[in-house]
Amino acid sequence: MSIDFKQSYFELFGLPQQYVVDEGQLASAFRELQATHHPDRFAADSDEDRRIAQQATSFINTAQETLKSPRLRARYLLSLAAVSFDDERDTTSDMMFLMSQMERREQLEQVTNAADPFEAIDEISRDVKKDYKDLQGAFVTSYESDDLEEAKQVVLKLKFFERLMGEIKQLEEKLEDDV
Repeated sequence: MSIDFKQSYFELFGLPQQYVVDEGQLASAFRELQATHHPDRFAADSDEDRRIAQQATSFINTAQETLKSPRLRARYLLSLAAVSFDDERDTTSDMMFLMSQMERREQLEQVTNAADPFEAIDEISRDVKKDYKDLQGAFVTSYESDDLEEAKQVVLKLKFFERLMGEIKQLEEKLEDDV
């Protein structure tokens, strides 16, 4: 059973090409493909067969990571619609959004000075997760209405939120270590 490297990640896992994915179906299809194509199964085969198995496994892993991540999945859908990204230059120009991101970072910097730092970071985390979910909804709306430029702007904003959630997690770990 060989892999068609030209098929979309959605086709690979037998999923409809849409933003909302069935995570159970994705995980199940991933395990099945991994079991079929894992390089260990081809250890006694030719160099070419082992190399192809390695490439197939890499393709399967990349596809799974992409579809599992809300931001990467959104970006991938846009790439399938011929929307390109320049990671060096593309950023959102929404000044209200950028200001709110700065305010959140300032709130994070103040967490350690709060009367209850854990409550303060939990509150920030709840707000950030809610806004992240809202942005995902905005992506679906703009993507499904074929407003691809707006959908791209949402993807750029999702990247800010991923960074922010990473910073929150680091701060939570630091707070727990300091207890």
